[in-house]
Amino acid sequence: MRELNSGSGYPEIPDIILKIIRSRGITEEQFEEFFSLRPRLAYDPFLLTTLVVGVGLLLRAIDEGRRIVIYGDYDVDGITSTSLMMKVIGSLTDNVTYYIPSRLDEGYGLHREAIDRIAEDGGEFIVTVDCGSVSGAETAYAHSLGIETLVTDHHNVSDVRAEGLIINPKLSEDGYPFKGLAGVGVAYKLALAVSRVRPVPKPVMAEVLELVTIGTIADIMPMLGENRTIVKCGLRSIHLGCRNRGLRKLIDMSGLDYRTIRSSDISFGIAPKINASGRLGDAAVGVRLFLAETDEEAEECCRLLIDANLERRRLQDDAYNTGLSLIDGELEKGDFITVEINDSHEGVLGIVAGKLRERINRPVVVISRNKDIYKGTGRSIPTVDLFRMLDKYRDDFISFGGHSAACGFTIAADKAELLREKLNADIAEMAKQDESLFDADYRYDAEVTTEEVTLGLAEAVTLLEPCGKDNEVPVFAIKNARISDWRFLRSENKMAKFMISSDGGPDVECLLFRDAGEVYDKISACGRADILGTAEINNWRDERRVQVIAKYVLEAGTLR
Repeated sequence: MRELNSGSGYPEIPDIILKIIRSRGITEEQFEEFFSLRPRLAYDPFLLTTLVVGVGLLLRAIDEGRRIVIYGDYDVDGITSTSLMMKVIGSLTDNVTYYIPSRLDEGYGLHREAIDRIAEDGGEFIVTVDCGSVSGAETAYAHSLGIETLVTDHHNVSDVRAEGLIINPKLSEDGYPFKGLAGVGVAYKLALAVSRVRPVPKPVMAEVLELVTIGTIADIMPMLGENRTIVKCGLRSIHLGCRNRGLRKLIDMSGLDYRTIRSSDISFGIAPKINASGRLGDAAVGVRLFLAETDEEAEECCRLLIDANLERRRLQDDAYNTGLSLIDGELEKGDFITVEINDSHEGVLGIVAGKLRERINRPVVVISRNKDIYKGTGRSIPTVDLFRMLDKYRDDFISFGGHSAACGFTIAADKAELLREKLNADIAEMAKQDESLFDADYRYDAEVTTEEVTLGLAEAVTLLEPCGKDNEVPVFAIKNARISDWRFLRSENKMAKFMISSDGGPDVECLLFRDAGEVYDKISACGRADILGTAEINNWRDERRVQVIAKYVLEAGTLR
């Protein structure tokens, strides 16, 4: 047990939590800041090398009365970035609007056709958010039409760069000390810098911090360093009443409590609804939500988002079941799984690829055919760099992009089967060199008994909040646990509630939310299992008790 100073807000930190955060690379010198309820770690926005010039360009465009267009992306990061810039720039000029491309018709990033539409609408100055760093040809085209550009982005930068000014901490020459900002984080830095030069209303700057929080969590940015400060401060603003009308309404209509909402609630309860509009149609619904000025307008947007998310889930389930039915046949061809799912909505296929990957622990690409072209989206496992595998065949693609864990591409139909054969041959060679390539990833933070799974442990876990990438909710291993009182929670036997106990220890309630029927078939005869899960607080009728949320329920002896 360690006692921190009173400024942290946390008088005592249990040893098990200290051990976990030390294992994650948090040093003793960082403890006070890491655990503080009022963190101070934030960098001067002007440390972004090009920001001074960028602020000058933007303010000059405002002063000259030029029509400014915020050009965003269709995911949550892009939607929150667009909304943020509309609020901040909109407080200084009425001559500002926004453009978000269609995921289905246009795809990610800047496009000549979109620039043409912006020009036809009188646009004179484009500010990109969450995109644009590598849009060399597109920015050059905009400039040829007399449209100036200011790129704000956080994605990796290649040899091809946008013309004009780029504000991006990932630029090799940029001196900003924190490289993990989301796109909305970079937009926020620009907004902060503008507010130091021009009088942006303080309530606006306070409100947009909530949007930065949503976008940072949704884009799965590292929940360390400056992001941790941003998200803690943003969550505090939401807990104190939530200044953004649309966000408050979406939280309420999602059955969540703004006073206690956590990063995981945003990841699983809020972000998918905002994303759904971009996946299935018009991402601008999300922007309209965050810019809503009346409760009626906010509620209408929320209903559209909730309905879109329900439809997204239906389409996703249908496509997943189709993909699942094809998996065995694909496994006979090799361990790089290419599943063809036609007549399904393109916007859900990336999620489907991810769910199939989780199911079989193999890299999965889902392809769909449109005439003579296949469009593909892939998700990989930690041991396989998907980008490197596919980049080897870059010349085979019509278009291709991605990173180690995910990719997207288009390819001529007559080349698809040969690509499948090449990738299966490559991964067979990889598996020959690394016998553990497809071993399941059963990492955990600490081993405990049910005697140690107490309300105090669950409360201590909350000290790590906000959790996210690189600061995940701790996973505990309970080995050889006795299973009792098993009950399926739904007729499909996907979810179950049961009790677990270590030898001589107390019973602790455990919940499993997937594949419960299959798990039960494996462990019922033995009556024991190895559990990997998180310790959480269950509040029910003014009673607080600990429960384990199982990530994996494995045959006893699986964990060594």
